[in-house]
Amino acid sequence: MFCLFFPSTHLLSSNSLHHLLPLPSILAACKRKEQDNAKDRNNTPKKSRLVFTDLQRRTLLAIFKENKRPSKEMQLTISQQLGLELTTVSNFFMNARRRSLDKWTDDGVSPGGQSSASSTCTKA
Repeated sequence: MFCLFFPSTHLLSSNSLHHLLPLPSILAACKRKEQDNAKDRNNTPKKSRLVFTDLQRRTLLAIFKENKRPSKEMQLTISQQLGLELTTVSNFFMNARRRSLDKWTDDGVSPGGQSSASSTCTKA
């Protein structure tokens, strides 16, 4: 369910909308939904952020330099060897690929190896 909020002056001035949208019931439904979600979040403890050990980070980076997209089987082996969950290893490689693309675009070079600045080659 989603909530639409319109300025109250717009609802009052528009003859077609204020008859179709009973504003108090919409707001009440939105408040109930937000309160229900808040209750659910308070009952479950927040999962703490994982910080890789130095050995885990160095190993993952070394593997990433050799293979940007290791297979699921390889990721499973890595996760078992490093004592990490498969999803953690998978997310590491996904984020590392994204970060390596960001470095390319920050340097002004597109991921395909072409410069983002237009240049023309002429024979002298």
